[in-house]
Amino acid sequence: MQSMRRLSQDLAKPGSRLKETSIRKKIQRWLSPPFLEDLIQWRLESEHERWHLQFDFNGAGFQKILTHRLGRTMLVTPHLDWTAEQVVAAYSGQQRIEQVFRGLKDGDWLGWGPMYHWTDSKILVHAFYCMVGVSLLQYMYKQAQTAWPGLSMEQMLDELRQIEQFVLLYPTQGDKGPQRAAIVHSKQTFPQQQLAKVLGLDELARSKT
Repeated sequence: MQSMRRLSQDLAKPGSRLKETSIRKKIQRWLSPPFLEDLIQWRLESEHERWHLQFDFNGAGFQKILTHRLGRTMLVTPHLDWTAEQVVAAYSGQQRIEQVFRGLKDGDWLGWGPMYHWTDSKILVHAFYCMVGVSLLQYMYKQAQTAWPGLSMEQMLDELRQIEQFVLLYPTQGDKGPQRAAIVHSKQTFPQQQLAKVLGLDELARSKT
């Protein structure tokens, strides 16, 4: 757009000597990258032996590109016997696996490190219980989605962190009286109540009281 604007300004200057062929070649070169020719509409007119360039952004062309071209992913597979649904499912599964490893690497879910092991056997054990933790977390996530469709892993963990249980200790009554204790739970939002119910946290809390 800036190049087109400068060209239009140059053509408007007195004594401009640019020829039609040269002007059109410049514009075609600028609009040669993908989609630009559809995004920029222009018109070159001659008046009083001088060229005038008018151009504007093509909103309709932009919407057409958004609808038919952009935001598309091409999937290529050697599994010629797979259906389209199987290819898409495998691609989605790969994304979930990559998400799990990002969670391990960044430590947002179950951090891989610090490991504090140096021998191969100990590293294998460390890897094993990390993957057990990931499996349990994925099971919880699958259960949680029945109560909250569309829930992300990060949202689930954030909501669960806010569910807390407090033990209030009261002084004894007299010298030999038993120490009194009361269990209080934090106030829960409706989504947190649903998560606690579907994950069995309510039953776990009752069993400890």
